[in-house]
Amino acid sequence: MNFLACEGEWVAGPGGEPICAGQLLNLTSEEMQSLSGTALSWDQVGELKGEAMMLFALVFGFLVLKKVL
Repeated sequence: MNFLACEGEWVAGPGGEPICAGQLLNLTSEEMQSLSGTALSWDQVGELKGEAMMLFALVFGFLVLKKVL
């Protein structure tokens, strides 16, 4: 996925459309990630989602058992 960035400021044109007052840049997702610091990879996101779902299931199961007993 590519992203558009502006080296200057984004300003509103007469019709309300965004206009870059500087130079437009085309950035890849890897370049965006390097600009914003280290982030999670998609593999790490999937692993974290799986662990969160497991935690939710365990807490839900515990609450159901607590209510039954």
